[in-house]
Amino acid sequence: MFDTLSEKEKIIFLAGVFDGEGSFGSWSTGKGRKRMIALGVETTDEEMVKRFHDVFGGLFYKRSKRVQGKKETWQWKMRGEPALKTLKAMIPYMCKRRKEKFYGLVEPFGYGSEDWGSHIQKQTRVKEVNE
Repeated sequence: MFDTLSEKEKIIFLAGVFDGEGSFGSWSTGKGRKRMIALGVETTDEEMVKRFHDVFGGLFYKRSKRVQGKKETWQWKMRGEPALKTLKAMIPYMCKRRKEKFYGLVEPFGYGSEDWGSHIQKQTRVKEVNE
């Protein structure tokens, strides 16, 4: 079924999954290094994680078992400008809590002059994915 969805529908679907299973924030790769936005999803459902990779790119890999008797997990990650672009595509379809975290995260980075708060105030506003 997923393969028959339009590109926009795929992004809406993945935004819903990310809203519940994903994580994002800003990290640096070491002392004194530039901070960057990073995001990811980790779950035991390989097919679901691969969908993120197929639609957005980034890294997709299997993590080794951390605890004996537990299932292996699959992980998808992005960072930097591609992560920002991906979050901007998904954020209109996420819950208010995620939107608030996103806009609080990007504000210090000074990404563009867009009115970031408009999505928080008007949850029914939908932006085109290809903007």
